[in-house]
Amino acid sequence: MGIIRQQTIKGTVVSYIGAILGFINTGILFPHILGEDQIGLLNWLVAIATIASQFSSFGFNNVTARLFPYFRNENRNHNGYLFILFWVGMIGFVLSLIAYFLLQPVAVSLYSNESPLYLNYLIYLIPLVFFTVFFNLFEGYNRVMYDAVSGTIYRDIVFKLISLCVILLFWKEVLDFSQFVFLYVVAFCLPTVLLFLLLLKRGQISFAANLKFVTPKLRKSMVNVSLFGILNGLNDKLTANIDRIMIVSFIGLGANGIYATMANFGMLISMPSRTLKKIASTVIAESWKRNDLATIGKVYSQSGLHQFMLGALMFIGVWVNADNVFEIVPDKYIAGKFVMFFIGISHVIQMLSGISGVVIQSSPKYRMQTFFMVIYGVLVILTNFIMIPIWGIVGAAIASLTASFIFNLMKYIFLWKAYGFQPINRKYVYVLGIALVSFYLGYLLPKMDWFVFDIIVRSTLVGGIYLLLTFFLKISDDFNEFVREKLGLH
Repeated sequence: MGIIRQQTIKGTVVSYIGAILGFINTGILFPHILGEDQIGLLNWLVAIATIASQFSSFGFNNVTARLFPYFRNENRNHNGYLFILFWVGMIGFVLSLIAYFLLQPVAVSLYSNESPLYLNYLIYLIPLVFFTVFFNLFEGYNRVMYDAVSGTIYRDIVFKLISLCVILLFWKEVLDFSQFVFLYVVAFCLPTVLLFLLLLKRGQISFAANLKFVTPKLRKSMVNVSLFGILNGLNDKLTANIDRIMIVSFIGLGANGIYATMANFGMLISMPSRTLKKIASTVIAESWKRNDLATIGKVYSQSGLHQFMLGALMFIGVWVNADNVFEIVPDKYIAGKFVMFFIGISHVIQMLSGISGVVIQSSPKYRMQTFFMVIYGVLVILTNFIMIPIWGIVGAAIASLTASFIFNLMKYIFLWKAYGFQPINRKYVYVLGIALVSFYLGYLLPKMDWFVFDIIVRSTLVGGIYLLLTFFLKISDDFNEFVREKLGLH
């Protein structure tokens, strides 16, 4: 638990620094400097590259998380695992390249009328997919080295800092839009290079082969986990990005620009969960190897409560300042107000479920995670297909919430029935009550003239009430211990 706590705290700090930078970029600068079509284009490129890279990695992030403990041996360069990882990535990328040239004419005919802007930048999918594939593979490898933070620093801070500089250069007309997109793509690819150099500096890069170590039994396990990992990873990224792709198809790049901008405000809520899942996956995999159900149950239970505490606080902080958000972005973005609400709720639900997906994926019954992911993927596509034509971009957000609720409920019921893991207790109800009281008191505060001052005062009031009630009602022993330690109350 010490590793998880330490890495989660570090990762959360890094994630929120990245969130601030992301807010400056996508919440303030992009809407004022770029057109909705241009924002929609950037999000479309990243969405396609993200989905394609999951297929191209052949589910090997799952293999790394689940089976690397069997390869782990520093004296033998982890028995040639990185050699396997490298060639998996290369083969996957070559297949993606073939798919790109085969599907390009189809894409041109599909989008030429609704979103012609994007056709000029299709070529950037090639480097985006290549570097995203290897970032995912190297980050998974770095994670099992018990470092879940460095990849987050490179992707959430370095990339966003460079993006900030690039958008300012575009604003000052030093760059035209084509040059801006080129440098944005370079910035997106850079974290892969930095992560590789970090692993190289630590002496954790070795492409020496040791295929004899991979016994027929281990090879069979790798193939099985990989096949299910492809479905898991593809569904995971598909469900996270399909709404943006479908919005472009149904409505256009402009609507996607508004949706993506407002959804980013809702996505701020789930920042702490990303690092927790990354480092917990290694600890959970080691615990399954020892069949240590007590540790798994404890981590699962505590992660759900702590993530719900953070998620609820972040959600009420964002929503109580909803009107202030539209002092920041142009008026045309007000159409996405309830995108922020429904996406925010969906992220709270994901955080409430804790690391349920990690637990199932690392367990002997890992195939169930694939089953749930397939259902989730079908639900996301079906609900978006039904709701986008009816309610537009808000329909896409409602679709995400609906699918997320059903998906996480299925995982919760499965872990309860299969292993007796049942983390929900009265403390979750207390957290919900604390959140509602804190939000209501913040909502009653009169609107102040200067929105920046209003955000500071309103957020301080809501956050202060929330944290005080959480402390005095003793929701979390870890939280209370942390507060006492910082205040010197021991």
